[in-house]
Amino acid sequence: MSRDWSEKKERSNPATLRLICWIALHTSRFVARLFLYPITLYFYLTSAQVRSASQNYLRRIAGLTGNSWQVAKHIFCFSATILDRVYFLTDQFHRFEIKIHGIEHIEAQRVSGKGCILLGAHLGSFELLRALAVQNNMPFKILMYQDHNAMITKIFDSLNPEIAKSVINLANDNAMLEMNERLNAGDMVGMLGDRYIEKDKRLNCQLLGDTVEFPAGPMTLATITKVPVIFFCGVYCGKNKYEIYIEKITEATQLSRGKRDDYVRKTTQKYVELIEYYLKKYPYNWFNFYDFWQDESNKKT
Repeated sequence: MSRDWSEKKERSNPATLRLICWIALHTSRFVARLFLYPITLYFYLTSAQVRSASQNYLRRIAGLTGNSWQVAKHIFCFSATILDRVYFLTDQFHRFEIKIHGIEHIEAQRVSGKGCILLGAHLGSFELLRALAVQNNMPFKILMYQDHNAMITKIFDSLNPEIAKSVINLANDNAMLEMNERLNAGDMVGMLGDRYIEKDKRLNCQLLGDTVEFPAGPMTLATITKVPVIFFCGVYCGKNKYEIYIEKITEATQLSRGKRDDYVRKTTQKYVELIEYYLKKYPYNWFNFYDFWQDESNKKT
């Protein structure tokens, strides 16, 4: 099983995805959610990689065993957040109960007029925060590999072209320059910091009782651009309920090159500890369905 998430191919069928989007927008959320059950069953039965990744992760959570029911629930929760993206992207927030914790960190940053990094993970729904940012006219950009899962990205972008414009594509040569320009202009730049590609510098961090490599890039960027880092996650709590959590990780910091490495290591671990805290609280919101802890790879050696 590959540790490199970027090698995973899309499994969604574009016609099926468009059909589900149509059903979601032209019927009701109740009707659309009925389709989540056969979708969950399909991925449970046809993807050994998804099952294995879910089992290995769930076994790390106290009180869970990674049995078939729990794995199916894990897949269902992921599918539910994908469906809800349709509603978030089309500004149908009235369908949901959304509680926001820590909004004062965002408000203080907006008042300061200075940029910051909003650092999330594949923990809950990132789309929820992105849609809320656009809805509330927050100066917001997202740094991501737009070409990964290009088919599903294209379909969702078509639902709200304005949100699609908020993306800075990491595959572009000028991505870092554009990001720096936006930070200097006072924008908030969102990114996910729990995956890396092979060329990235990595750090060993402790997550759920084991060592996992995390990219050093996000915290390194924060020190270079001298902006604060704010953690966020939008977790799915069942039915129509979501909770957004926002926490300050670091203030704007200016460091000499000699002190930067230790600072980046400590702040990255702090970020990982926040991920662990919310995983224990909302275990079915972890959406890295690959060999994250290299459990399967270690079995082969």
